[in-house]
Amino acid sequence: MNIKKYLKDTLSNKEIIDLLPNSKIFFLHANNPNKKLYLEYEIVNEFGTEFSEGNEEYTEYTVQIDIFSTGDYTQLENIVKKHMINSGFSRDMAADLYEEETGLNHKAMRFNISLRAD
Repeated sequence: MNIKKYLKDTLSNKEIIDLLPNSKIFFLHANNPNKKLYLEYEIVNEFGTEFSEGNEEYTEYTVQIDIFSTGDYTQLENIVKKHMINSGFSRDMAADLYEEETGLNHKAMRFNISLRAD
């Protein structure tokens, strides 16, 4: 299974997209985002977990979802968590941060999933 497509499809859920002012999610880096609220995602780690006859059968992925906002992002945070868990991801960690350089609140969330290798 293609993790990039699966992750994008999961985060492109209407319930998530409708909360974003520009109705977009961004892979790795947002180009000209709406500073009020935006979401970036990335794959931060991947490794083989099950092998058969020298072939990788399953791959474990760690993905990070970053929410940036000038205000309260709790509603988006909760909906992202719900959709990620409903799509088979398990939560690994989360942190509430503040970005001094940009003046934005930042919620970093990591999730794991094991998928059949392509």
